[in-house]
Amino acid sequence: MSTSRHQLESRLKRRGTRARRRLLEAIDDVADSDMPPVGEVGLIVRDLARRVHAETALLAVQDQDSENVGVVLAAWGDLSGSDGLPFLSPADGFVGRVLSSGHAAVEPLDPDQDRSLGIAVSGARLTWTAGAAVTPPGRPPGALCVGFSDGPTLDPPTILWLVESYARLAALCLHEAGMLDGLVASAHVDGLTGCLDYAAIRSELDREIGRCTRHRRALSCCFIDLDGFKRVNDRHGHPSGNSVLAEIAAVLREGVRIGDSVGRYGGDEFVAILPDTDQAGAYMLAERLRSMISATTLIDDRVRLDASVGVALWRPGTTTDELLAEADQALLQAKRAGGGIVLTASRTTRAGWPLSSTRDGCRATGPIRPRFASEGPAGTVPRN
Repeated sequence: MSTSRHQLESRLKRRGTRARRRLLEAIDDVADSDMPPVGEVGLIVRDLARRVHAETALLAVQDQDSENVGVVLAAWGDLSGSDGLPFLSPADGFVGRVLSSGHAAVEPLDPDQDRSLGIAVSGARLTWTAGAAVTPPGRPPGALCVGFSDGPTLDPPTILWLVESYARLAALCLHEAGMLDGLVASAHVDGLTGCLDYAAIRSELDREIGRCTRHRRALSCCFIDLDGFKRVNDRHGHPSGNSVLAEIAAVLREGVRIGDSVGRYGGDEFVAILPDTDQAGAYMLAERLRSMISATTLIDDRVRLDASVGVALWRPGTTTDELLAEADQALLQAKRAGGGIVLTASRTTRAGWPLSSTRDGCRATGPIRPRFASEGPAGTVPRN
């Protein structure tokens, strides 16, 4: 569970002793059960929200010992994430009603009276909602719900069919933890690193740009390149180099947040997609990832690597290729500055023209290096 017991104790200080004990016990019951990892059900919640163009989404399950308590396993698009909605009751608006009744519905929502779907990150008022029951055999029932600000863009029957379909997928995951991992890995994951592959990370960025265009949200992208990786292959051999890539990929996946995506773009280059993140937030996260990489010992404690990171903020009208080019340009400037730093890119002219990269007041300019078809996904300019 992403919500810690300590956080819940802080949130429940104002409740009565009995209520606080009962709710904390409910959280412990779910955390101790054989539930899927938050990232797995979080992926379902996030993908459903994107599919139906919703502002928020969540998955809640009923406590096994009490019909009056529901625990939020995963939330997406809410201002405070699943930490902000740790528990529900049948009286808690639309989500509570779906949880207790087991009925699917699409209906208007009064945001002043019903906060069960949280507060949208964008600040938009939720005026419509849809939800369906999640019914894994031998497990507590749940509810998968989404919230809309301007009403559904799809017709209600289609919305309902999609929500019910994702609810069945969530039920499979609740019934058998880890079943989704194999499905995802077989189609879209790089076999060496476990990250999204070249095609999948570009497709993910396409989808995020479309979502940001519709909902006017922030989006940032990071290009991450390992400093001195060529020397690892030269000194220790390519099998050791592959092991290093796999370990670094694990570090990156651990360092990002639920809802972020990490992909291997080619060679020792990785891309991180950071939804709902402005440039300052992306810089802080990129620096954290760089620090985690530099602190990791590799190949039996014989090797340490640092990384250079380029960060770019999406702006309306920017395409996937243009956003990647901006991040790539910032990365090139970081490499030219000696590596081991994070640089942010700011567009000063049209896409394809020189950009400026800044860090701590320093500025440097240079031409954008495009990706040529002849390079392929692994084609890179030597940077070591």
